[in-house]
Amino acid sequence: MSVRFGVGFALATFVASTAMAAPVSPEDKASMQLLCAGDFTTLCAGLPPEDGPETRACFAKNMSKLSPGCRDAIETYKKKG
Repeated sequence: MSVRFGVGFALATFVASTAMAAPVSPEDKASMQLLCAGDFTTLCAGLPPEDGPETRACFAKNMSKLSPGCRDAIETYKKKG
């Protein structure tokens, strides 16, 4: 459970820092957590689930490899910001 929270936090913080927008709403955070957890596990294995420079760099580096659902969630969030 703490890993899931950590992944959600890392994703939410990554997207917020990428988009330079307002804080992530609980609904957006839950959506990104659900849609991007597998991508985090697959593409960023071995990194701590909390936000940090390594996590942000991993997502930025692998943006083109993210699943369609995860990319859509991130793009939707960016458009709201």
